[in-house]
Amino acid sequence: MFEWLRHWRFGNQYGYERFFRGQDTLPVGKKGIILADLGMPGIYEADFYIKFMEHVFDYSLPFFLKRFILADKGIALIDPANPLARDKFVPRLLVDMYGSPTNKIGRPYVECEYSWHPPGMKKNPSDHGYFLYTGDGKGGAPEVCQKTAAKVAGWYFGHLLPEKKVPWEYQCGKIFEDSAAILKKRYPEAEIRHMKYACEESMVQVVEDLIHYGCQTIIYQCFCNPVYSDFEDYAYTLPALHRIVNGRAKVICADQLGNQPSLCEAYIQMIRDQLDNTPRSSSLLLILSKHGHPFQKETSDKRGWEYRIPLERGMINVLKEWGGEWNLVWSDDEYADEYWDPRKRKFSTFSAYRMAIEEKYDLAMEVPTDFIAENTDLMIFHAMKKFMAFRKYDPFLPVYYTDWEKPLIRTFSEGRTTGKYIGCPVGPYRKFVVDAIIASLSNLLNGDKNN
Repeated sequence: MFEWLRHWRFGNQYGYERFFRGQDTLPVGKKGIILADLGMPGIYEADFYIKFMEHVFDYSLPFFLKRFILADKGIALIDPANPLARDKFVPRLLVDMYGSPTNKIGRPYVECEYSWHPPGMKKNPSDHGYFLYTGDGKGGAPEVCQKTAAKVAGWYFGHLLPEKKVPWEYQCGKIFEDSAAILKKRYPEAEIRHMKYACEESMVQVVEDLIHYGCQTIIYQCFCNPVYSDFEDYAYTLPALHRIVNGRAKVICADQLGNQPSLCEAYIQMIRDQLDNTPRSSSLLLILSKHGHPFQKETSDKRGWEYRIPLERGMINVLKEWGGEWNLVWSDDEYADEYWDPRKRKFSTFSAYRMAIEEKYDLAMEVPTDFIAENTDLMIFHAMKKFMAFRKYDPFLPVYYTDWEKPLIRTFSEGRTTGKYIGCPVGPYRKFVVDAIIASLSNLLNGDKNN
């Protein structure tokens, strides 16, 4: 009864209040360390996108709507040449969530009988429709999730990513390898594992492995989210981890990585290196972009400034050292448009770029401060919204990124303004991310109760 009341009282903040805030952070016995990231695969895997979209809707929707919105009546299809269509049209090619253009017997979907389904959120300009084929029965997942996966399969990996790969898994893998090597040298008795927190199978496998090797304390560190959120960390991963461990070991959740000065230094150094090649005669608008969220109550809003205030101070110091004319703004990539934010309480990255253009800055430089690696969100989904600030930007052009040991640089121009997206702290900047992981975990492993 008490736990039920606590769930009712805190809602989506339950995980933060129950499992993180006030937790006992003193390890006992043999230690097991989990270094976790989202787990986005390098190549397209329908299962990842379906499961994550199911979490999005399961987390966001009231229970009485889930039955209707998360329906599965058939196979959702997308035309990769017109993936964002909101109105009915005649498709030339249709693909399902596996990227397949044919049904079970090999007949092209476009030659089969199908029906058009308009956007579910009709007033949301970012939502799109899809075609539904019922000839082979259900699709195996909610249609609203299938249509997103089909878009990713057919358009993202089928056209926009020429190499048909995304860097997230590789770049996060390098962080894990470097961090694990240092931790193993310092704490040779500890067991260290990598976990994909959006994958239940990965969570179970890692926990069972650590228990098998006699770990009495399991320390969890998510290294891909500088600021922990209810949506991903406190109300999603952390309760699941406690459920899987089921009292067989003590669970400690290390704090968000953004609270470590080294992580701030990763982005600060990226800006410093960019400014070394920027004339002091230039005027600069520095855009510190966040992911953004649509929720009214989110623990990340409460704790985000523990990371962002020191980061902003560091950026200001670098800008002053540079010596040119500058301004700094924070922005949200997502959920800051007219549909999600009609009262205009947020500032979108699109608006930040438009501000630079309209106020005739020479340079608008963006740092995606909530990301430590490139993924489909940053490279495509967020990009197609914020870079529309530049009239010549074409969201249908492929995104070329071949050297994953260097940050992805993207430049656009309009009038006298050059927009420059400077990417994530990969390659030479990875060491700062690794240093942050080591510092965060060392505080716990050394028995610092104030961690």
